[in-house]
Amino acid sequence: MKYIPRLVDTQIARSRGIHPVVLVTGARGVGKTTTALQSARSSAFLDDSATRTVFHDNPEAALAQYREPLLVDEWQLVPEVVLAIKRAVDRDRRPGRFMLTGSPDPLSRSEFQALTGRAAVVRLNPMTVRELSARAADSRHALTVAGLLSGTPPQAPPEQTPDIFGYLDIAAIGGFPECAPEGSATQSQQWCQDYLSVLLRRDLPLFGTRRSASLFRRYLTAAALHAARSPQDGSLRNAARVNPGTHRDYRHILLDMGMIVEIPAFISEDLPDLGKSPKMLFSDSGLLIAAMNVPLARLKLNGDLYGPVVETFVLNQIRAELEALGMRDALSHLRTHKGAREIDALIETEDGGIVAIEVKSANRHRPGDIRHIEWLSQKLGDRFKLGLVLTTGTHISNIRSDKTDRIWAAPISILWH
Repeated sequence: MKYIPRLVDTQIARSRGIHPVVLVTGARGVGKTTTALQSARSSAFLDDSATRTVFHDNPEAALAQYREPLLVDEWQLVPEVVLAIKRAVDRDRRPGRFMLTGSPDPLSRSEFQALTGRAAVVRLNPMTVRELSARAADSRHALTVAGLLSGTPPQAPPEQTPDIFGYLDIAAIGGFPECAPEGSATQSQQWCQDYLSVLLRRDLPLFGTRRSASLFRRYLTAAALHAARSPQDGSLRNAARVNPGTHRDYRHILLDMGMIVEIPAFISEDLPDLGKSPKMLFSDSGLLIAAMNVPLARLKLNGDLYGPVVETFVLNQIRAELEALGMRDALSHLRTHKGAREIDALIETEDGGIVAIEVKSANRHRPGDIRHIEWLSQKLGDRFKLGLVLTTGTHISNIRSDKTDRIWAAPISILWH
């Protein structure tokens, strides 16, 4: 199967030019091994029992048998290999010597700490629509997200753009390489359901032998039905029928598995009344829909459910683009105390400017959609670069008001067309 270029390829190449070790992290099945293999001259797969025995018996001697750059896949199965790599790079700190890939395992986390200061960590996300469209390595393709960072509004609308139901089909396919390139929404949702079953059967026991798979599955469904909210929101805990300690425990398991990410709250001295809780986001919209345990046909007829799906889908496209640009910490969300004002996403540029983004499932913007962005533009003054309302419509328009002329409405699909 032909390799599909990933957004992080450049980030990996940059890290390999600086650090002796590069760890590629991400949820199970996002393509870590395939991506890392593009940079390796040799590879050791520790999920093979014979290879694993060799590394158990003498990890340093085993490392010496391979050409560098060496990819060590599923390194957490032989955690002592990390100490051998540490000793190797302490003797010779040439950049780009080792690549490490593996799935989440809390038991091996302490061993990896031995590589602090010696390793770069690159997170691989599920594939974006732009990656699936094979545009990630096309230098002629203008990055819309990169343009937004300079305050440049979107220019021409895409020739073809989906309606809400088309977007939900794309969201249901998700970004896992095994199902995304060729799969239909129905096929991908079956794959995602199987994926969740494997996580509960194989990965959940790694986090403690007393974990209840049925209780965790109930919590997962509740988390999906409360997607794109703060993990401090008591309604999630109540819906899952768990106590605060279990809620906190399960939330961290989902983070460690790569099932969810947390978008931090925006902080500004100019806005003292801001909430501090992060926003919990499923890392893949296909998994989100599968975890909801609601058939796609029924989801499409329930606006209360599909609104958070569309937001999750869009924010994951933006998040992956920013991380590939080395701006992992640039994305945040805004919510004032008691939720009086909320903005789905803020991007802070390198010069301190702010781009504000609202995601709407409607096919047009409404007057109320820009109210909070207008408020923010007045509070931030010159720091405010651009406001963008992403809709399921087809047109780009400048939404002028008496407060600012720097707010635009545009189709979601500008993120990849």
